[in-house]
Amino acid sequence: MSHLSPPRTLVVDAADEGVFRPLNGVGGVPGPVAGHPQFPDMTPLWREAGVTVVRSFDWVSRLDTRNNPTSLFPDWSADVDDPASYNFAATDQWVEAVHAAGAEVMFTIASSIPQNKLPAEDLEAYGRVVEHIVRHYSRGWADGPTKPVRLYEFGDQPDFGPLHFAGRPEEFFAMYRAFCEAVQRVDETLTVGGPAIAFPLEADSPYREGFLRFVRENDLPLHFFSFLWFTDGSRDPLDYRYVSERLREVLDRYGFTETELTLCYWNYLAVPSSSAPPAEKGAFQVATAIHLQDTVIDHAFFFRADSGIDPHYGFVDPGGVGDVEGRPDERSRALSLAGRAMRGRRLAARGGDESGLACIAGREDAVVRVLVSNYVAPDSALAPRDEDRFTFRIPIGEQRIELGLTLPPQRPGLASAGATSARIEIHGLPWNDADVAVTRTTLDGGVHGPVRARVSASGNLVVDDVDLPPQSAVLVEVRAAG
Repeated sequence: MSHLSPPRTLVVDAADEGVFRPLNGVGGVPGPVAGHPQFPDMTPLWREAGVTVVRSFDWVSRLDTRNNPTSLFPDWSADVDDPASYNFAATDQWVEAVHAAGAEVMFTIASSIPQNKLPAEDLEAYGRVVEHIVRHYSRGWADGPTKPVRLYEFGDQPDFGPLHFAGRPEEFFAMYRAFCEAVQRVDETLTVGGPAIAFPLEADSPYREGFLRFVRENDLPLHFFSFLWFTDGSRDPLDYRYVSERLREVLDRYGFTETELTLCYWNYLAVPSSSAPPAEKGAFQVATAIHLQDTVIDHAFFFRADSGIDPHYGFVDPGGVGDVEGRPDERSRALSLAGRAMRGRRLAARGGDESGLACIAGREDAVVRVLVSNYVAPDSALAPRDEDRFTFRIPIGEQRIELGLTLPPQRPGLASAGATSARIEIHGLPWNDADVAVTRTTLDGGVHGPVRARVSASGNLVVDDVDLPPQSAVLVEVRAAG
C-alpha cells in the first residue's frame, strides 16, 4: 500500500444535528470484590468511555439449576423464601459499582457455563427463586441495592452445541415462561428478553423461529430479542448490518414488530485459536462502533470490556481489553475513543467508506468531535470462500467441540481503498472568526495538542494532515480556545 495516496477528504456539517443510537453497552467484570480480588477495576475506563449499561453474565454468581456454592441460589434443598438461602454479596457489589459508574445493569439469568448446562428440575421452584432474585435487585428484598435493576435477560447461547444448554429446546422454552411469570409477579413494567442466540443466521433454528413461535403461542412478553456476533470467519465490520437486517425480518414476520434487537456480545474475535495484534483489533472496534450506528440494532454490548480474566473457564479471554492488570492497550483506547466521540448530538459526516475507513462526528456542549478509523482486513479475509460457512473448535478441558455457523455473503468492498491520511473540513461551527483549540488522540495513546487554529468568518475549519496508517484511529476534538 502506497503512503503517497492522496488524503481522503471528510466533511462534517456541525449545523446538521441528529441522534446517536444507544449502543454503548459492555459486558465484563467491573472490578475486585471480597472473595474475588483478581479482577482489575474497570470502572474508570467505563466512565471515560461513557458506558451506559453493563450485561451481568460475565460475573461470578449466576443462577445454576444444580447445587453450586458460587451460584446465586447455592443449594436447591434450601428454603426459597429465606434470604439466607441466597448468595447475593459479590453480585450486589458489582451492581453498586456499575450504578456508581453511571450505568445501568442488564441482569442475565443463566447458568455457570461450562459447569452447569442442565435444565431446571422443578420449574415451580425455579420460578420462585427467579422471583426472589428479581425482588432483591428491583424491589430491595433482602437488603437489595438501592437503585433498582430494570432490565432482565434470560439465557445465554442455548444453541451453542452442547456447551451452554444440555436440554431440549422445549425445556429451555418452559424455563423462559417460568422466568417471565416470575418477573411479572414482581413488576409488570420491568423489561425482559432473550435468548442470546449464538448463531443468528441459522434458518428455522429451534432457538430462533422455534423460540419466537413459543413466545407468540403462549402470549409471553419479549421486549428485546438478544443475539451475538463475532467476525472470526469474515473480519468484516459490516457483518452487523447484514445480520441485524435478517433478524429484523424474522422478528417482523413472526409479529414481533415492537420487539427490539439487542446485540448482547460483539467483538472482532471470539474463538480462542483466533488471533490478531491489538492495533488491528482496536481499529476494527472503532470502525464497528461507527458502523453500528447505521444498523437496525437497538442496543449493543461490547464483549468484553475487562481484562479477559474468566472466572468460569479458567483462562484469559482474548476478547478482553488491556492486560491482566488493567493497563490500557489499543483495545481499551478504542472503547474510550468511540465512547467519547458518540456523545451529545450526532453531526452529519461524509467521506468515509465501507472498505475500512469509517468516520462519525458529534457535538457535546461546546466540543465538536470527529472520529476516524482505518481498519484494514487481513488477506485471509479477502481470499475467495468456498462457501459462506465457518467451522471452528472450542477447547473445554480435554474436549474439542467442533461447531459451525452461517456467514453473511463475502463482501467485495471489504478490501481497503488504501487511504492513509485525511483532510477534515468542518462547516457550520458556532465560533465564527475565532480561535479554537484542536486536539488529536490516537489509538496508540498519543495526544497531539491542543493546537490553536482559526475558524473562518463563515464558521469553517480545516484540519489537515491527519495521519491514518493501517490499523489506526484518531479522535479530533475542537473546542473554543480559552
